[in-house]
Formats: sequence, structure tokens, C-alpha cells
Amino acid sequence: MRNTNNEPLISVVVPIYNVEKYIDRCVKSILNQTYRNIEVLLIDDGSPDKCPQICDDYAVKDNRVKVVHKPNGGLASARNAGVLNATGDYICFVDSDDWIDTDTFEYGIQLIVKETQKVDIVQYGIELAQNENHQNKRNKERITKFEGKEILNHLMIMSTKTDSFFSVCRCLFSTDLIKNESFPEGRINEDIAYKYRVFSKASVLIDSTLPKYYYFQNKGSITTEGFKSRDLDLYIAATELKSMTEKEEYGKIKYLGNVKYARTSLSLLCKIAFYGISDEQIDKKTTVKNLQTELRKCIWVILKSPIPVSRKLCAVLLSIHIKCLEVPLGVYKKIRG
Repeated sequence: MRNTNNEPLISVVVPIYNVEKYIDRCVKSILNQTYRNIEVLLIDDGSPDKCPQICDDYAVKDNRVKVVHKPNGGLASARNAGVLNATGDYICFVDSDDWIDTDTFEYGIQLIVKETQKVDIVQYGIELAQNENHQNKRNKERITKFEGKEILNHLMIMSTKTDSFFSVCRCLFSTDLIKNESFPEGRINEDIAYKYRVFSKASVLIDSTLPKYYYFQNKGSITTEGFKSRDLDLYIAATELKSMTEKEEYGKIKYLGNVKYARTSLSLLCKIAFYGISDEQIDKKTTVKNLQTELRKCIWVILKSPIPVSRKLCAVLLSIHIKCLEVPLGVYKKIRG
């Protein structure tokens, strides 16, 4: 619902599936925003628990809430449904087991109105959190404006340093920018190619290092469960990214697209070493062998790339044998209890 003060309307898209335990924490962090001119799109993705009713209850209590009930189609499908139903000037995505600071949108809008140019994207910091009592590290605020090709260059440089930089949940997107874009449905790692495409169309990005979004890694999340066949979707995303960056000669865009692809086998082997394999139909020996073959092909690209030394060490250990990482990790986990 638009107000009379000509404040931009923010559409908040929240995909919901089987998160009865966390949904209140997420939705309350949105409805309690100091910036009030929002519409909250709760996308019930065929959730089998009490979430559909909880969503409807929120809609009754607050007229800013809209509920869309749809058959289960996955995270990308739910986000696409949210964008389709959004009417705001800006759109953001909040995953239903995460939460945001109460001044997140006020902060973002302040960054937008300070500019004389139209701002296509505002991006803020993100922190991993174990529970709602997480204390914000309050990183030193550094606000930077990027224009043109520098936007893509910034995306590729920072996403090489931290995987969370590809997350779409840390952004306010101009609706005009993303209304005709869609997430690839039926697979995971959907953020990577989507965010690159959107950033490639943007003219102005305001990036802040101040954390405003809290990414909750519960034990049942996609990122912390054991390796499954769908994790190989990362190769699809990395291939798409490499293909899109191949034509770019500005800055480090093309080079870092190749680095991202080279790191795919490393990322997947690390997941197996850290969390094991949870899909009984996967033959671990064959899967690890194939990934090691790919890793060895790319090892020099990885070692020469601007990634943390710790990841380069993991690459060396995994290229020798997966137990070189699995064994010390097992000891570490036992010590921690």
C-alpha cells in the first residue's frame, strides 16, 4: 500500500516451505521495520506444515501482507512468483529462516535518496548467524558507489573473496531492473547467473559493508546437509557464469569467471569432506575420483587465483586425497564435541 509521502514502496518476497519453526522470526523482522511503506509477499510454496495458515493469519493482522499459495516448485519458483506479484518500486528477497535488522529498509532508502542519479541496486552486508541472539559484528561502514562495468568487476572480485556475495538476499533491486528476469527453476545455486545478469544491466550500485541481513545456517539447510546429486548444479551455474564473462574485457571480469569455474570441483569436494554424502544412490568413490580429476586439471588456476590461502591449502590436500582433509576435520569435530 503506497503512502502519501512519495516514499518508494518496497516489495519483500519471502519464499516459504516447511519453516514453521522459523517463520515468525523472519516475518516479524520485516513487519517491524522502521520504514513502513512495504508490501510483504509471503509465497507459500506448497508447504506441508502449518506455514500456509500462519501466512494467512499474518495477512489478516497486517494489510501490508499478501499471501500467494502455490504448488511446490522450489525456491526459484517461489521467488519468481513473488516478483510477478510485486507492485513496489524496489524488490528484495528474504529467505524464511533468515532475518534482517529493523532499520534495513530505512538504511537502504537513505542511501538511495542521497543520490542525484537513479540507483538501480543497494547492497548491504550479510552475516552468518547460529541463532537470533547473534551479535552483529558491526563492521566498519564503508559506502561505495559503482557505475557501468565497475559494477560487474566489483561483483566478480568480491564473490571470489566470499561466496555469500552472490546472494540476492543482500540487495534492494529496482523493480524495473528485475521485472523481466527470472530465476532458473528446478535447480539450486540459482543466485549466481541471476545476479550476474541483473548486475550487468545496472547503471548505479551503492554498496555498503554494514551488515543488515542475517543468514541462518541450520543443520537442515541446503548448505550444511550432506552432498547430493543436485549439488552438481553448481557446475551448471559456473558454466553459465563463465560463458557470460567470456565476452567481457573490462577489468578482471573474464579472468574471475574462469576462476569461479575452476573452483567448482574444490567447492564440491570440500562439501563432501565437511558434511559427507547424504544421497545413498551416490557412489562416493567414483564421485570423489571424478571431482579430483577436475580439480587436478584446474589446480594451477586455483593456486594463482586471489582466493584465501586456506582454500588453496584445501585444494592441495584434496588433490592428493580426500582423507587429507577428512581426517583432520574429524579430529577437530571430536575435540569440539
